[in-house]
Amino acid sequence: MDFSDIPITELAAIVAEHLQQQGIDVVLVGGLAVEIYTHNLYLTKDIDMVNTNYQRPQTLHKAMAELRFSKQGRVYVNATTDITVEFPPGPFSVGNELIRTTTVAQMAHGSIPILRVEDVIKDRLAAFIHWGDRQSLVQATAILLTHKLAPAAFQEFCINEKAHTEYQMLETLYQCANQKQLTTMEQLQTELTRVLLDTMK
Repeated sequence: MDFSDIPITELAAIVAEHLQQQGIDVVLVGGLAVEIYTHNLYLTKDIDMVNTNYQRPQTLHKAMAELRFSKQGRVYVNATTDITVEFPPGPFSVGNELIRTTTVAQMAHGSIPILRVEDVIKDRLAAFIHWGDRQSLVQATAILLTHKLAPAAFQEFCINEKAHTEYQMLETLYQCANQKQLTTMEQLQTELTRVLLDTMK
């Protein structure tokens, strides 16, 4: 199969629907979920899906091989595209919270089971809290701004993750970005750098 002209969201839909037909349930997480929820402010070349009914690796290999994807290290690759597909291991959670409900994103080639927008934000916040990934804080802020959600809705999550300082950084970055009407990932990244420098003074 030639996927050279297929956009990443459409390829994700093709993969998800093919796997579903093989009895493999998946939910989209990671960077592509961020891309969808920021309306393409953030761009990625990786498709991350969690296998939520925990099929055997051999079953997954066989199903992906039918789409001409082969495993290289942690990811599946296809010679016709530079987009990779990865299946992060469980548990299916964000921070210390188990995921109980998901939703669906509709694409031209089908539908993609995907984390709810609130859980994608929590997932990005968890990456910032536990791994110090500043880009994930920028992504969380971009989703908040895109969907007009307030940081306060995620204060309890941050408290449960013992991340009081990280929550304050989210609140500060969000307020600054909102006031300055920042609209790109680059602008948010620059603003985060300024916020971090201010906290060090």
